[in-house]
Amino acid sequence: MKKVFIKTFGCQMNIRDSEFMMGHLLESGFRAAKSIQNADIILFNSCSVRKHAEDRLFGNIADLRKLKAKKRDLVIGLIGCTAQSHKQKALENAPLIDFVCGPGNEADIPSLINAVLLGRCAIIATDKVDEKRPELFPKYRAEKFKAHVSIGEGCNNFCSYCIVPYVRGKERSRDAKDIIREARDLAERGFKEITLLGQNVNSYKGCSFAKLLEKINKIDGIERIRFMTSHPKDATPELFKAIRDLDKVCEHLHLPLQSGSDRILKLMNRRYTAKKYLKLAEIYKKLVPEGSITTDFIVGFPGETKRDFQDTLDLMKKIRFDSAFTFKYSPRPPARSARFKDSVKKEEKEDRLKALLELQSKISLERNKPAEGKILEVLVDGVNKKDAVMLTGRTRTNKVVVFEGDKRLVGKLVNVRIEYAAPYVLKGRKI
Repeated sequence: MKKVFIKTFGCQMNIRDSEFMMGHLLESGFRAAKSIQNADIILFNSCSVRKHAEDRLFGNIADLRKLKAKKRDLVIGLIGCTAQSHKQKALENAPLIDFVCGPGNEADIPSLINAVLLGRCAIIATDKVDEKRPELFPKYRAEKFKAHVSIGEGCNNFCSYCIVPYVRGKERSRDAKDIIREARDLAERGFKEITLLGQNVNSYKGCSFAKLLEKINKIDGIERIRFMTSHPKDATPELFKAIRDLDKVCEHLHLPLQSGSDRILKLMNRRYTAKKYLKLAEIYKKLVPEGSITTDFIVGFPGETKRDFQDTLDLMKKIRFDSAFTFKYSPRPPARSARFKDSVKKEEKEDRLKALLELQSKISLERNKPAEGKILEVLVDGVNKKDAVMLTGRTRTNKVVVFEGDKRLVGKLVNVRIEYAAPYVLKGRKI
């Protein structure tokens, strides 16, 4: 029985894919390795949205040179978005790799590994990127009380900076009955929280996404429902009303803005304006006044001027996000913007990123301060890595909470009185 170790880089979708593959391998007769060192098969599942992630990936693979020389039968596989993007080039960049498998071919992983073990020849499997995945339900889950549920795959938006449509293919939605069946199975096994995943959940085709939330909300046992990610061009008041009215749907909306400049948004092919986004945020806050709103930003997009960046800062001040993921632009071929002149200097990108982070930190603190003195429901995630007597968890609005408690509370919903608010964490005491 060969032992498998999977190392994952990237988003929640990659995390869910790794979880699926490990479950599929376990049910196919493989075992899970506790570390890279005692594994017979090492799989790297990597995101290709940011160049930094790819650089880390190939650095990690190169570090296995000595282990590969010591264990001649060691199998190393590259899977996920980077595999789909690089294909043959991955084998040229990292000769240690035995096979390359794209997202559409992940159900074939056991047979690919067995083929390598039998033939010891390199294999490239990236031909199913646009096919609907088979409905397989491996029991394995990385956590015991929270789970990701994919509602679809691929993307049709072709934002000019984004590689996702090229590596995950055209948009395909899962049948609602299959999603409900998976959610019911999780509920019966004791999972309290599920997060629905899609490149753009609002374009789900099985029914309206709000209706899908309504169906899942009726499942006994599920106590919290989250989702990632919404595209502003498809976000509607119907979705915001579902967040308001469905008792299990958490009051948190992640709505990537990327830029506050209409000129840059057009170059990005985002298909909305700053004014439309602002209106959406205002409607959401009116319908869900106690809710949180988070976002993504890219700084230094080709052609971004100081005026464009100031438009972003100005819109941030108007909307007042609870938090934001911020990134410096990097070209990702074959995405269209890779052909644009990368005109913003590295130092300028870094200065803009710093300014954006400082402003967001200030706003986040101001957004968190009103929580002081309040009692909030927290789903306990685990033990704090720096202090074993402290537990961490999240509120319904996705705020991180740290408090002292027994590790037996992990996986449970508890009430915490917030005593102190920082920009990105709330500290409190269990009551």
